[in-house]
Amino acid sequence: MALKCEYGCDVETAFELLTDPDFLVERSMDLGELSAECEVEEDGDIIRVIQNRELERELPSFLSKIFNSEQQVQMTEEWKRKGDGYSGSFDYIVHGQPIKIKGTFDLKPKGKGCVYSVKYDVKVKIPLIGGKAEKFATAQTEDGVQKELDYTKERLG
Repeated sequence: MALKCEYGCDVETAFELLTDPDFLVERSMDLGELSAECEVEEDGDIIRVIQNRELERELPSFLSKIFNSEQQVQMTEEWKRKGDGYSGSFDYIVHGQPIKIKGTFDLKPKGKGCVYSVKYDVKVKIPLIGGKAEKFATAQTEDGVQKELDYTKERLG
């Protein structure tokens, strides 16, 4: 799956916001998560953003029998300069659930602004209902990523 969003600012302004732990916590809380923490580490030329969040999702009946609607998640992003922009990858782990989300992203200049694109893959390993669970998790991921993109775009003006 892939999503993208154009921002009306330069790459550096967008990058600063997308790696600002205070903004990322604020965005999570404003989008309805129960709690959020974020830290940013520099490791050579890699900027690592680690977010720990607690959220609640309405689960379809076939999943609500096996999983709690409150979830602890951790997302780790690794950003690296690439030409006149940035690129990187992320891992999204839902603690205690057989769901893995991995992806890549790019932040590149475009005209007077920039474009942020995200590609991701959702895998759910549950016997018999894995396919249905994966479709649900993919839809939830797409909705969440789109809300984060829209929120960030509004902040950047």
